[in-house]
Parts: sequence; C-alpha cells; structure tokens
Amino acid sequence: MTEPLDLCEKCEERSGDVICSCDARFCEQCFVKKHLVRNPKHRRGGNRKAEEAWNWISGKLGNLTSMATQFKEDEEAKWFGLYTDTTKRQDRITSIVETQRLYKIMAESIHYHNNSPRRQFPSITSFVGETGAGKSTLIRSLIYHSEKAKHFYPLEAPVPGATSGSLAIMSTTGEVNLYLDPTTFGTESPTFYADCEGMLGTEPVAVQHQSEWARYGKRYPVAAKDGKRMDRRTAVQTLYPRFLYIFSDVICYVTRNHKAWADSALRLLEWSMVGAQSTINQHALPALIIILNGPTLDNECWVSGDPEAATKDFFLAIEKEISENSVIRALAEKHGDQTMKELFCRSFSSVHVHYVPLEGYKSLGTTAKVVEQTTKLASRIRNDSQRVQLMRADSWAKFDTRQLSLVVDYAFAHLASGKTEPFDFGQCRQQLSIPDTTEEHFSEVLGYCLQGQIEKKFQATAQTLASSLLRHTISGEKKDLVLLPSVVFNKDIQALCARAVSQFLDKNARCAFVDPNSGQRCVNTRMGHAQGHQNRMGRLLKAGLFVSDNFDSQGFLTAVETAVHGMMYGINNKAPSGRREWRRYAAEAHRENLAELRLLNSFPRMSDGVIQHDIGSTSVCYGCFFGRPEYLLPCNHVICVSCVEDFDETPKEKQYPGSFTHKSCIICAATSSKWPYRVRVKPDLAGVRVLSLDGGGVRGIVELIVLQKLEKLIGLGLPLDQLFDFMVGTSAGGIITIGLGVQGRKVSDCIDRFRKFIDAGFKSKPVTKVRGIGWVARWFRGSIYRTQPLEQSLQGAFLPGSFEQFYGLKGPCRVAVTTTVGDDLKIIANYNRGGNGMYLNSELRVWHAARCTSAAPMFFEHTSHSGYDCRDGGMKANNPIQQAVNESKSIWGGKVDFDLLLSVGPGHADKPQRQPSSWNIIPPWLTNLLKTLLSTMDTQDVWNMFDQSAEPRIRDRATRLNVKFEDEFAPALDDIGSVSKMESAAEDHKFYNNSKSSDPQFTPILGQVPVDMLQCLAVRLQASMFFFEMEYMEDNIGMVVIRGWICCRLAPGEAGFKELMNRTKSFDVAEQPCTLDEMWNAGANPAKLSVLIRDSKQNLDKPIRIDVDFGLPYKVAISAFPMTLKTLLDYGNEYSDNLQSLEIVAQAPAELEVIPAKPAISFAKSLDKLPATSIPTAVASS
Repeated sequence: MTEPLDLCEKCEERSGDVICSCDARFCEQCFVKKHLVRNPKHRRGGNRKAEEAWNWISGKLGNLTSMATQFKEDEEAKWFGLYTDTTKRQDRITSIVETQRLYKIMAESIHYHNNSPRRQFPSITSFVGETGAGKSTLIRSLIYHSEKAKHFYPLEAPVPGATSGSLAIMSTTGEVNLYLDPTTFGTESPTFYADCEGMLGTEPVAVQHQSEWARYGKRYPVAAKDGKRMDRRTAVQTLYPRFLYIFSDVICYVTRNHKAWADSALRLLEWSMVGAQSTINQHALPALIIILNGPTLDNECWVSGDPEAATKDFFLAIEKEISENSVIRALAEKHGDQTMKELFCRSFSSVHVHYVPLEGYKSLGTTAKVVEQTTKLASRIRNDSQRVQLMRADSWAKFDTRQLSLVVDYAFAHLASGKTEPFDFGQCRQQLSIPDTTEEHFSEVLGYCLQGQIEKKFQATAQTLASSLLRHTISGEKKDLVLLPSVVFNKDIQALCARAVSQFLDKNARCAFVDPNSGQRCVNTRMGHAQGHQNRMGRLLKAGLFVSDNFDSQGFLTAVETAVHGMMYGINNKAPSGRREWRRYAAEAHRENLAELRLLNSFPRMSDGVIQHDIGSTSVCYGCFFGRPEYLLPCNHVICVSCVEDFDETPKEKQYPGSFTHKSCIICAATSSKWPYRVRVKPDLAGVRVLSLDGGGVRGIVELIVLQKLEKLIGLGLPLDQLFDFMVGTSAGGIITIGLGVQGRKVSDCIDRFRKFIDAGFKSKPVTKVRGIGWVARWFRGSIYRTQPLEQSLQGAFLPGSFEQFYGLKGPCRVAVTTTVGDDLKIIANYNRGGNGMYLNSELRVWHAARCTSAAPMFFEHTSHSGYDCRDGGMKANNPIQQAVNESKSIWGGKVDFDLLLSVGPGHADKPQRQPSSWNIIPPWLTNLLKTLLSTMDTQDVWNMFDQSAEPRIRDRATRLNVKFEDEFAPALDDIGSVSKMESAAEDHKFYNNSKSSDPQFTPILGQVPVDMLQCLAVRLQASMFFFEMEYMEDNIGMVVIRGWICCRLAPGEAGFKELMNRTKSFDVAEQPCTLDEMWNAGANPAKLSVLIRDSKQNLDKPIRIDVDFGLPYKVAISAFPMTLKTLLDYGNEYSDNLQSLEIVAQAPAELEVIPAKPAISFAKSLDKLPATSIPTAVASS
C-alpha cells in the first residue's frame, strides 16, 4: 500500500512518482495535465529512488564530506600524470609519475572472491573530452548504477564537477585516475574506467588537494624538447592521448555542445591522430563512443527506436566539414578518405554516438531517463570492449594482468624518453610472449633469421633448420628409431614446420607495400596492420590491407626436406659407427650452417669486440632451436645441455666424463680473453645432491653457522656449490643460496656479508615499532622497515656481482628461490628463464632476486618484477623441501637418484614467534598468507609432514638439521638483538645421527656409522665426488657384463682434487676391495679406475655397491650407489648405441664377479682413449 507521503499531492489517490522542481510530488497525469499547465516554468524530476541516486552522483547529498576531504580520498585513484618537482629552484625536473593504482586494483580483482579467475585480461575504457563536459559525473553514474554496486560500498568514484561558480569552468580531475567497474570486477575481463583531465589543460581543482601521489609513484623523467619543459596543457593534448590510445579498448569522448559538433570532430580527430601516429604494428583499434552528455537538446529519436540514430545525425551534421574545413579536408586528402566516417575509422574500429539527456530538461530530463541512458551506455561499453578484446586475441595481443603491467612499463619509459620513434607493438609483443611450443620456437627463429632480405637468406635458413631437426632426432629419447630422412622429416614434423611458417608470416613478416612517392616501406606485420601502411616513424603512408611478400611456404618446407636428405647422405658416406658418431657429424654440419647465417647477417656475430645483430632474450636455445637454454657463456649467450655436450672442443686425449670445453661461442663465434669456457655437467649415472634452506629473517644466521661447521668437516677447501648440484631457498634461505650457489662463496664470507646486511637493512620507519599503534602505522606506511636501506644493503651484500644477471648457469650448481605472487607460489631459477607457469622471469639482477624472495609483508614492502608484486616466499613455502624434490624431478626426471637431500632450518623453539592482534586492518586474502608466514616460521612441522609422506627411497637420503632454542618462543624475523645469542646456540648445538634406512642394503654408509650427523654428511659429500661411468655393456644368455670407470667430479689442478685423492685409500666393488696404484694417489692425472662387473640376470633387484675407503672405520657409497643391476641394465639398453660391444663366452649364470680390467679404448659418450699409464686398474681380491 502506498504511504500517504508518497501519494500525488494533487489527486491524493495515485502514487506520486514524479518530483517537480518545486519539490512537490505528483502522479504522471496530474503533473502533465494540471501542474505544468499552471506552472510552465517548473520541470520534471524523477522517482524517489532515482532522485536519491542522482543526488549521490551529482554530489548534492547533504551528508557528503567537504570537497577537500573528497579529493583527498580520491587521491587513492590516481594512476599517472605529469609532475614537476619544484623542491629545487634551479633544476626543476618534470616527470611522468606512475602510481601502483593499476597493479593494486588488478591484484584485488584476481583475489576478489575464491572463484575469481587467476588469469584475467583487463579492459580499459578511457573518458576524455572537453573541460566541464561531465566526464567525472558520468563515471560516477556508471559505477553507481552497475549491477553489483551494492557489494562495493563505499563506492570509489570521481569527485563530481561543480555545476556553477568559478569552479565550473575548471577541470575537476587532475592527471588520470582509474576506477573499477563493479559489474565486471573479479571476472575474466574486468573493466577499468580511466578519467582523464579535460583537454583545456587548465589547473584542475584536484591539484589544490592532492600532492602525496607524486611522492610515492615511479618516476619517468620527461626529456625536454627544444630546451622547453613539458607543461600541463601539452601533456593533456599530446602525452596522455598517446598513452590512453595505446591501452584503451574503448575511448569515450564526452561533450555537451551539440552545436559545435564540427569543432568536437576536429578536436577528436587531432587527439586520435596523436595516438595513432605514435604506434606501429597495432593489433586492434579502439572503439569510439562520442557521448553527448546533458546538452540543451530534447530528441526522442535518440533514446528510443534506432540505437544508431544519434550516430547517423552526427555524421550527417559534420559531413560537409570534409570539404569546408581546411584542416579536416587536408586530413582526408592525406589519407584518401571520401567521408567523415572513413576518416574516423582510420583511428577507431567503430564509432557510436550516445545521448544522455540533461537532468531536469524538458520531457526527457527525468532522472529515470538519465539512468536508463546511462545503463545503455554501460552495456555499449561492455559490448565494444568484448569485441576489441576478441580482435586482440586474434592478434596474439590480448594482455593478461602481468603482460599489461609490463607493456605499461615499456610504454611509460618510451613516452617519457622523448624518442621520435613510435611505440612498436610488434616488438613489445615479442618481449612479452614466451614461446612454449616447438612451432612457436621455430616461428621465433624464422622471424630472426629471415628478417630483411628473405630471398637471400631463404636457403641458408632452411639448411640450418634441417640440421637442427637431424640433431634433435638423433639425441631424442627414442633410441630405437631408424635414421632415415622420412623419419627425421616425418609428417608430424612437416605439419609443425608448416604451422611455424604460418605464425612467422602473421607475426614477423613485414608488409611488402612500398610508397611510390617516398620509396618508404611499410613496417607493419599482418597482425599489426590495423592502421594501414605506416613508415617507421608511425606516419600513415596509405590506407590498405597487408601486402604479402610472396613468401613460398611450400617451397621453404621442400628446401628443408631436401637439406635433410642431402645432409644425411653426406654423413652416411662417412660410415659412422653408431648414433654417437651420427650426433657428432650432425653437430659439425649444424655449426657450419650457423656460420653461414652469420655471414648473411642473419645470426649474431662478433665484430670489433661487439656482438652485432644480437638475439636478446629468448626462451629457446639458439644453438639448436629445441633445447631449454641454461648455461651462460662468456659472451652472455645461453645454450642448452645438449649443445654443451655436442659442441665440446676438448682434445680427444683430454676428454673426461661430465667435463666440456668450448673455445668459442656456437652462436656468435666470440673468442675473447674469457674463453675457453669450461663447464661440468652432472654425469648420467651420478646422483643428485640437494640443499634446501628455510626462511627465517635474521635467524638465517643459524643456517649459516650450521653450514660452516659442515664445510669445515668436509675439509676439501671447496665452496658448497661444488658439493651440491641443486640449492633452493626461501626468504633468508633464498638470500643465502644465492650467495652460496650463484656466486660460489665460502660460508664464512656469506656469514660476514649476512651480518652487515641485517645491520644496514633493518632501518624502521617512524612510529612503526611503537607498541600498540605500530601495526596500524606500518599498514598505512606499507612496512616497518624502509625500502631504500634494505635494497642498498642487498646490493652491497652481493658485490661485486650484485648487478649481474641471475639467469644462466655460471657453475655446476642450479639455484632456485621462492617468492609469493598473490596467493600463488612462484620460483625464480638460474636454470630456467621463466615467464610462464610457476616460473617467474629470471632475467633480473642478482640482488633483485634476493629482494623478491625476502619481501616479508608488514616488515618490508613488496617489490615489482615482470608485472608481478613479489612477496616473501615463506608465505607459501617457508620450508621449501617439497619444492626441492619437485624441481629435482623436473630437471633430472621422476626417477632421479638422490645422494643427499639436506634440509637446514633457522632454529625452532617450543612455540613459534608471537602473532600481532591487529589483523582486521589487513585485506582478507593477505591476512591468510601472513598467518601462514608467521605460523610456518617453525618449519619443523613442515619437515615432519614431509618425512612421513615422502617415498622411502627419497626419505632414506633426506636429512634435517635444525637447532633447538632454549627459550619458550622462537625469535622474531627481525630480532636483531638476539643474533649473537642465536650464533652461539648454533655453534654449541650437537646433531646426532638418528637416521634409519628402510632397506639396510641401500644404506650409504657401511660399518661403524659416526654418531655425529655432521660427520656422516661430510663423508657422504666427499664420497659423492666419485661416480661410475659405463663404457660398455653386454646382455647375453642370462648374463650381464658391464665395464666402466670410477671417475671423479674434480679434475687435476682444481681445488680439493689432490686432497681428495690423498684421502682415498681404496674402493670396494661389490664389497670386494680394490687397491689403488701410485698413479691414483699422486693426484696428477684424471681419476679413472677401470672396473668389470659380471652378474646373473636373476639378481636384477640385488644392490651393487661401490664404496670408497677414506681410511675410516666405515666405507661410504659413491654417487648414486648402491644401485640395482636392473638400473644399470636399463641405462645400458637405453644408451647401447653409444657403448662398445663385447663378446662374451657363454657360461652358466654365476654370482657377481669383479674382474681386473686392462685399459681399453672407450666409445662412451664422454670418453676417449687415454694413455695407459693414466688409467689405474682395480685389483680385486677374493
């Protein structure tokens, strides 16, 4: 029932839905037929609900805060803008300042609710136009009337512009603000509204109240032009358009004056041309919506019936301008356009005119009608946005949150640089997209090799691709393949190459159009041809579609196939003895083909000490086009392990398992003073030694003291990166692993640097450590500790290599550190470039990798990397032991053999460190992660869970070292005052050997096992320096005969080699002692002890032991042993083509037998003939 107050004041019967300008309430009939007749100057309002909405949108509500307060609150929405630092009178610096606004709301959208997609593709709609046209009010209306607005109170929306007084002629919004659309927030494609300062460039009202945003944003100094600094008006008219045009899916141009449509058209065309001519290779043009916002015009046709009525009237009204307006006429003639619509479509994918009535003006000015038109506008924006996003997807340029962050950074840096060259979307797209399929890799390679003179480089590129395919087939996993051309270039490979060529033509091949007047060639690709033919400066040469260069795709594939046939024919004539010989000949052919590409300027080459035509960053090895690049060469190119092995240039007489030498770069042929390059690769039959270090803040000193004790017990003078194949660390543990594994430092050096780091890096901000209010203060200030001292101390800790690239193996040890992005665990690895999946891009500086893993929330501010906000890895995995196992399996295969899996903790107590109580001031999604971080500071629980769930073969080789503190509570992350006490506790702590093997036959130590766990670990690591290399195997009539060598990971002359040789008294093979001769003990020659093993196939699961005797009361297994006969047999069968055959006299099965073996010529992958005197012979005693 209608309340009395809601009844019509005239008839008092019907509902009073209409509010008059006199504030009286009427029904529709009484208002039109009675009240307006008597009061013709009165005007219509709306219903009560609509009226309340309009009051909020227009800022008329009585309870609104003061304008100064509104602007202060709105400062949080600032995205970017021009800022001039006036603190220095003589040297005023003008910069573009970018805040964290975009990254913040993208992160909030991803974590909006549990079902929000973790990969989202934001869409930006920019509102530009005349000063005072009502852009801010229009955005407020769109936000208020969105379907899900009620879930976002208090709503973030622009401050509405003044409608009267002196402020009405001033811009309201300063710079560019960014707001979320409640309807799409948290979905796969959230829409963000960019509110741009008015085109007049007058001093906006906001400037009087907003100044903090520029202090904390990222600054890009703007280069002066002709000696003049950029001012606000210039930025609004030239700088902001270039940026917004690049990133907007929809441009909303807002105007009030329908009588000046011709002027608006000219202003809009000039604005769009600034953006359009500042980009090349643009994949999709934005949609344009011209919004006639609240004009003194009443047109029923524009709000009902044909939705394109206003658009048609707009073009009808301005059509004559193409002939009468000299500026527009010049633009049309320049581009060859006949109509105004054609001219607009030069810069926009579509044009639509939308009418929003003036509230209170005549019959269409009802609040309800204004709301209705606003709702239609929101729908139009969503539809246009989706259409443009689809166009982006078709052109491989639909950016997710991470990619958008990176592109934005590239664009800001480019625009601020003052470069005259346009922003190249094609080049940017190549930097963003990480190829993860073989055809994408090939497409990338083709784009690189064929750029420029395609015809000239056609044959050489096909030849190189052919040798790449041959190498890949030979070294592939299917060892039983018959090497025939039809196998190498089979139907699947042909289809893959065809897809790669197609991608190359779409993404990399330039348009063949050449302007007949200037002779300039179009620089756009097929996918980036949305604007037509452009020269390298972005100027439009001519309208038109992509012109193909008549690249013969089928002819290219035929050339590859022909090259495969010819190459295999040539190698076959050399009568290779096996797959290993084929592999060597194929590598030689590939080396020659790469050299040919260098001569054609299609591949990197060294000239006057500088690499010309370099490839830059890539996710594929350019030595073979297939492998994952891992090994960093002195020239900074990175190659895969197959190329390390295949292009080995070690003289035959010096070849040794796992050791390789390159005299020059296979990619650029560099031969500087830093060459030759020598590297060790884990031998096939060697086990993996893993070190896992927990997070713990300053408690990381405990881990270092424990590792120092272990290093001293080993006593070989080797840094730990020579004793471990893989290290993974979190937070403080991540910082330590970088020092130990990436930089190869001794533990004592790391201890000194860690102490200096915590002394200099923990500098608190004012008030953040005051009891009671500290947690609140640190939330608003971002963290307890200042960022600059932290980063400076990290840079100092890793000198002189702080600014070197983290990515790329410089030594034998792989290193990974964990970090947290949102609520996901990510890894930064020196062996994986990353950029997709769980791996972040590892092409960052060493100190920055340490910063990413250790940014503990509330203690330190997060750091940005590759478009992600990185926080402490301990928020998801403070004890990274499981990540260590997972990564080891990913690198070396699921059946990887562990010699040792050592987990070191930061110390633990009966209770973890105390938690703060002020969780309510932290976003919910971050609260959970913070609780995880603090609760998992006692990482012992994580270890206990791992120990219970791990496979027996892994658990048996896993050891935990964690000091027990005497205090009830564990020290806090930042308890600097307790560092000395923690050091003492670690020094005094005794670790006792309590490990038990699930199968005693596979225990790593035989005999009287030491009580001291550190002593056990020390001798196991020493013994792991020895490994077995199979020379040949014969499987015949129930017997298996294996011959091979006991070798050492260290070479003569290397630190620790002589000491290790002196300690080694003998080996036991199958528990039969083998004495060593003087040549072995001298330590002057490579360690190679020949061993022959014969056993029955009935004993496949029986462990075969090879133990080293260091003159102690116990023997210790060498790397990967004990090993079953089946494991050796499987390996021999897999690599049989690389092993020498041996005739075996048939005899009855017998127990395992160790036979003294004479030196023999080796055909193993890594062995060749050595002088007989350098090969000691194992002598077995029965």
